[in-house]
Amino acid sequence: MSVGEFQKAVTYIKETQDIALFATMADARWYSAFGASPLFFVMLPFIGLLLTINALINAYRLSKAHNQNLDQWFGFVVSALCAVLGSVSLYGAAISVFWGVSFAAGPWFFFSSLMVASLHQIMMVGINFHRAYEALQGSSQRMHHLQAALNNLFILGLLFAAVGSVLFVMLFPSVAPLVGVGCAMVAVTFTGLDILWRIVPHNWKLAIKGFLNLGKPELVQDDAWMSKQEVQFYLDKTQEKNPNHHRLFTRFDYSAKVREMDVECAQDYLDEIISRKIASFGKLTLDEKAQHKVSVLEILRDTLVDFKSSKKDLLKDYPLAFQSFWAEKGDVEQIFDAVLVCQEKCQQANLADVTNSMVNP
Repeated sequence: MSVGEFQKAVTYIKETQDIALFATMADARWYSAFGASPLFFVMLPFIGLLLTINALINAYRLSKAHNQNLDQWFGFVVSALCAVLGSVSLYGAAISVFWGVSFAAGPWFFFSSLMVASLHQIMMVGINFHRAYEALQGSSQRMHHLQAALNNLFILGLLFAAVGSVLFVMLFPSVAPLVGVGCAMVAVTFTGLDILWRIVPHNWKLAIKGFLNLGKPELVQDDAWMSKQEVQFYLDKTQEKNPNHHRLFTRFDYSAKVREMDVECAQDYLDEIISRKIASFGKLTLDEKAQHKVSVLEILRDTLVDFKSSKKDLLKDYPLAFQSFWAEKGDVEQIFDAVLVCQEKCQQANLADVTNSMVNP
């Protein structure tokens, strides 16, 4: 089982526990009975354990990430804080009940954990909407970031419902009990929908996104290939105006442009883009990260057609080549992906030539 699959399994188990917890909070009698049952001493520490495991997985993924960017660091720090605050609350509640003492600060630790998670989602909503604004209109890159922002909004709604249930069920049950019940029911519904979305088949997800006009645009290559004149016009235009000049959280999606070109134009385009990128580093003394980036770009330029190394193999020799803190995917990685797309187009063109020669010898 891969790390990603293991983290998904942990998330499924935790969300199942969350549904059970918030379902009991939706009814005062259930909540009282739950607090007096042996299940209370098992479920709460188990949720705290799952939070800790999730934080440890995020730490591992950060250490292994080829781009240790803002998203990776922010996600790890927030998950670690939530694990600490949540564990203090959940373990403390179970231990205090077992020893017959009061732990009045327990719900406040849980509330703080939810607020930290909510703040994280609010900031990611803003970042992903800004990324969508930076991306080209109608591009798959823009739709990718719009989908991410909407996912952040959904999670934020779930967290707000959880905050409301903690406030009006645990902390201030006499102020607005019906509001607490409503928030708990919303939290159960949102968590159930989140689990349902995770297990829905991929083609169903694509159909739903298409129905909501959130699907990524598909390119019909035969109708969209650029001519050499159009490619040269684009290169002249980008020479005057850097395609990344206004971008903070994204980098230009070169793969999308390569998909619009035939093989020869794509090779000329990438050769020019890579040469310009290398020249942009200048002849000054470069730090280690810049040296790795230049080395990878030179390899890509010299072996544009017959490049055979994988991303993993390349990063063994140049581990800092894809590092770009503010961007989800940096310039060099975008160019690397575009080279792979170009090679795929070359293989398809060669296969088509072989097929034609066999059909029409």
